[in-house]
Amino acid sequence: MPPLKIENFIKNSVLELSAYKVNGVESDEALKLDANESNYTLSKNIKKKYADFIKETLINLYPDSSSKNLIRLLEKFYGTAAENFIFGNGSDELISIILLSLKKDVAVKIPEPSFSMYGIIARYNDLKTEPLKLDEKNFDLPENICGVKTKDKNSKKIFFFSYPNNPTGNHFNPDIIKNLLENKNNIVVVDEAYIFFSNKESFIKYINKYDNLIVLRTFSKIGLAGLRFGMLFSGKKLINEFKKIKLPYNINSLTLSSIEFFLNNFAEFDKNIKKTVKQREKLYSALSKLNYIHVYPSDANFLLVKLKNKNLKNKFDKFLKSNNIIVRSFTGDMELFYRITVGTPSENSKLADYLKDFGAL
Repeated sequence: MPPLKIENFIKNSVLELSAYKVNGVESDEALKLDANESNYTLSKNIKKKYADFIKETLINLYPDSSSKNLIRLLEKFYGTAAENFIFGNGSDELISIILLSLKKDVAVKIPEPSFSMYGIIARYNDLKTEPLKLDEKNFDLPENICGVKTKDKNSKKIFFFSYPNNPTGNHFNPDIIKNLLENKNNIVVVDEAYIFFSNKESFIKYINKYDNLIVLRTFSKIGLAGLRFGMLFSGKKLINEFKKIKLPYNINSLTLSSIEFFLNNFAEFDKNIKKTVKQREKLYSALSKLNYIHVYPSDANFLLVKLKNKNLKNKFDKFLKSNNIIVRSFTGDMELFYRITVGTPSENSKLADYLKDFGAL
């Protein structure tokens, strides 16, 4: 029997992709600072209350995403009506829903560097991606982004902006984003995954002003990454279309109950957010003293650093591996950059000591 010819079944846009790789943890002693998770665990008191609450969840029935208690809490938390949001199994599913809904002649504009899943999901949906090269000094958007001339005045674009941007940690100029929204041939997605760690205003307040605005939010970065719960906010026009292709029961019952519980106990997360911001500033200060790297300011729960000497690259990578330090590395134009998640005080202190030792080698 001849072997299966996979190319006869799987479309080229999938065959040409590489699978997204998640760093594994080789040992319990590893210093894992690569995934932008919160390394703060819940207090014993909250864990006990959570266990008592979650045990009442019925898992023999399909999930009820229209739970009145949960909807009421989310409306109050975000200051918007239920008709303006849908849930997703993490932001990744919501990004997929957005891109799945688009016509093939819509160009997907993505800052470079930015969150890689925007491009990956666009490509396997056979959409054309167009990079927006950021300047390396401040990682700002191109100044002429709103005035770029095109032969086709009716060309349609969708822009994805991580806000603050991953992996650079900075916010883009909100006025540039608003100017893009004034053009009805544009849809603009503002992904606010890291906004809890900044003092910038959310774009959610503008969803009723701009019907071409989409805002993404998640609780993953503040301590609930394992629950996989994301939210998409927009005007009713887009929401109603996304509802048509969103899979039913896409959020499991335990996650829905958990989000309800944690919204009622958000003070626990607020404390950890404040701790993370404080630790970010301390880690920034410590790493800025090292003469072999440049550290970029950040409004997120991570720091971006760059080796000042490309000859250090191989030596630095070997040092990280030999000391069980896991941070996010990059390739291509970003090969000298590393993204470091802000950890607990002990983790940050340990990392700073390690990197200080490397500088002394």
